Amino acid sequence: MGKEVHVTWLSQEECIKAGAKDMSFILEYVEKVNVWLSEGKIVESNLLHLLWDEHEHAGKRIGVHATLIRSEEMGVAAVKGIPSNPENPQKLGMPRSNGIIIIYDESNGLPIAVMDDKIVSDMRTGAGSALGAKYCANPNSEILGIVGCGPIANAHIEATSLVMDNIKTVRLYDINEINARFFAEKWEKLGYDFEICSSCEAAVADSDIVYTCTNVDIGNEYIPKEWVKKGSFHSPASIWDYTEEAVLEGFNKYAMDFEGRLQDRGYPLTELTIDNKLDRNRINVTGNIVRGIETCRTNPEDTVYYCTLGICATDLAISYTLYKRAKEKGLGTEVNLWNNPAHV
Repeated sequence: MGKEVHVTWLSQEECIKAGAKDMSFILEYVEKVNVWLSEGKIVESNLLHLLWDEHEHAGKRIGVHATLIRSEEMGVAAVKGIPSNPENPQKLGMPRSNGIIIIYDESNGLPIAVMDDKIVSDMRTGAGSALGAKYCANPNSEILGIVGCGPIANAHIEATSLVMDNIKTVRLYDINEINARFFAEKWEKLGYDFEICSSCEAAVADSDIVYTCTNVDIGNEYIPKEWVKKGSFHSPASIWDYTEEAVLEGFNKYAMDFEGRLQDRGYPLTELTIDNKLDRNRINVTGNIVRGIETCRTNPEDTVYYCTLGICATDLAISYTLYKRAKEKGLGTEVNLWNNPAHV
């Protein structure tokens, strides 16, 4: 019996051909993973952030995740690495971030695929916020406010259009107004009324749902409690946009996708719970909400602060499914890890 190990390499283009840009598919698996996490079918490591400059959390960095899934649908593991350099778009005309995911067979621990994860990571980030809106925003929300109009914002508006039926107006703010106008042109097919705002406050203050997709770092928080509309839903994908006072006094309900992050400093809700400024018991967990174990919004005036902090298992579940689709389509390049292991 041969002992060679074959690994499938899938490029970004091949992942897209297999369905990486299908937002309905992405949303389906983001919701599944949150349920599996709640059911104890996922082992998720805490995120390891490696910073080139220890004082710049939103600067040049590499995020490393690892996860195991043991659900009825799949038993696989993965390690994901996602470097980010905010200077890339301006200096190189390249994306700020890229990503690679390595998928392992749970039965023997051997790798089966190495894949692009840039597209999946962007898409599942938008889907994560939209899943929160689906279960925690007012269902009659009509105004969507978006701060920052880059790739992550694209994923947010597309995902939200699939789960919120009453959006009529989208208010956009970007430090570069051209980005906001290009974004509006790209998504005019959704039929919304797009408003290009001259200030961040105009995009946030009267919106029913708010997403921040910026590159703000710790110490540069800019959204005060006065901008938070009563009854609104906020999901800061860029994490550090809201002042501490805004988080504590502007909201009366809190939710997040992965409560394991509460053990680590470096996120607003973790900082507040570790410092005993916010009671951990006030934070609902997405999977529990989806399963009906917990309830976040109980009346239209509830104002919800929602954290989607990136569950690596979502990348894995989506990427493993893409891998299987790609194999069926004859996509990918087979490479050898070894022909015969040097040591057995």
